[in-house]
Amino acid sequence: MGGLAVAVAMLAGPAAAQMPDLRQMNGMALPSQDLPDGSISVRVVRQALGNNVVGTTVTVGGEGVTDSAPTDEAGRAIFAALGVGKTLVASATVDGETVRSAPFQVPAAGGLRVILAVGLDGATPAAPPTGESAPGGAAAAPAAPATPGTVVLANQWRTIFDFAEEKLEVFHIFEFANAAAGPVSVPAPLEIAMPEDAEQVTLLEGSSPQARVFERKLVVAGPFAPGRTVVQVAYRLPITGPSRSVALTLPVASMATNVIVRRLGETKLVAPVLPQAREADAEGKKYFTGTGPGLKAGETLTLTVDGLPYHPRWPRYTALALAGVIVLAGLWLVLGVPVDPTARIRQLETQRTALLARLQRLEQGGEPATGELREERDAVLRDLEGIYAMLDAERARRDGHVQERQAS
Repeated sequence: MGGLAVAVAMLAGPAAAQMPDLRQMNGMALPSQDLPDGSISVRVVRQALGNNVVGTTVTVGGEGVTDSAPTDEAGRAIFAALGVGKTLVASATVDGETVRSAPFQVPAAGGLRVILAVGLDGATPAAPPTGESAPGGAAAAPAAPATPGTVVLANQWRTIFDFAEEKLEVFHIFEFANAAAGPVSVPAPLEIAMPEDAEQVTLLEGSSPQARVFERKLVVAGPFAPGRTVVQVAYRLPITGPSRSVALTLPVASMATNVIVRRLGETKLVAPVLPQAREADAEGKKYFTGTGPGLKAGETLTLTVDGLPYHPRWPRYTALALAGVIVLAGLWLVLGVPVDPTARIRQLETQRTALLARLQRLEQGGEPATGELREERDAVLRDLEGIYAMLDAERARRDGHVQERQAS
């Protein structure tokens, strides 16, 4: 499969954890529902957020529109009534350095917030010069006027599952395709939310400068140049059981569904069932690759991987707790260290309650369905036997103390 070699190359080095910094945000227009409809807020800062540039002139122009305004004490210049759907660029010059935003479209609902940063060690603005391509072959945001149109997720967009440090690594390679001869605008920036428990959500090198990741959400701003706009996102998910699902609501139609899963033991893709599936070896690792039909815009793609290398941690926690009980009992018996039996009984009763609750959940509906759950049930029963034995011993010791006090 042609896309597999690219996927494996990307998987060779796990993405480093990083949060969006000022260099990533520079020149990017992001939607904001707390602004008036069709308004643009441009904030100018020097080297760091909070270091606002006050009194500099910001210019917004394009498609026959030109407007200028000075920045206030918060470093912001606010623009309104620029024309819904117009493709514009914001710029400012500070101490001889000119910074420009990526082209953005004036929204019909809500507004846009743009940050222009100067003094970033010679960093270039978010939008490359006209005619140049973004790294990795991603289409650069066009400077030419755009016409309303649509984009789709092309045949080669795909999701890859791998493993690292007892976590499930997920890579999404989005290829937004514009089949028109010129740039097209879309009604609003495209947004795709990642799972709520996703860790280290990162926009990978080679992604279009039109894309940013904020609070586990991918945002890709228009307009879209002819051809492909490539965006690559990586994150990690905790493995909390033998099965894991990832749901993506797609803002545009997809022409196909492509999934690559590294085979580790019994690991396999169980949903969706992809009609074109095969296994392949790459760099000494086994992968499952599958291709299936696409989805309509607004539909949710749910990917479920089963047979994950899951090792429940509760047995070790229970073992540590029991070890602590045994140590305390040993101190009392061997060294004569005074231990309050009443407090120990309360502690053991709390552990007993937790184990009984776990046993009830495991046996809810009858016999546990899998061998792993049955093993967990048997371990809980063994732990309960130990708890009950220690409760009997502690109660006997407590009663003995009471009798001694009464006799005295």
